[in-house]
Amino acid sequence: LQDVCDVVSKGLDSTTLTFTKTTSCICNFMTGDATALSGIDCDKSMRDSWFNGLLAMEDTLVLERYVNEELLKIHSGHDDDAHLSHVLEHDFLDEQVNAIKEIGDKISQLKRAGKGLGEYLFDQKL
Repeated sequence: LQDVCDVVSKGLDSTTLTFTKTTSCICNFMTGDATALSGIDCDKSMRDSWFNGLLAMEDTLVLERYVNEELLKIHSGHDDDAHLSHVLEHDFLDEQVNAIKEIGDKISQLKRAGKGLGEYLFDQKL
């Protein structure tokens, strides 16, 4: 079980790194208008460990959907700023949609293949 958690953790580390880069890029872009990010709560996840890869991927999907919702709120609140809208649409929202689809596909594969085989196949693709 620990091996599976280590493998999933490696996969999530790359997602976390991408999320951190995205957040830092948004913050750097928004330095002139910090009020757009003031309502976002970026607290740590309630869960520190997972019992299997499926739970970890489902939590990742929840996080990605939350980030997408927050980006959409920022986008809708700043319709008058064409440059910000363009950057959000092309650099962030497209990436979020692709990440959500990719994680959803992995969750479907894990569910379809079953606990042991699904995690083994996930491990082979990393």
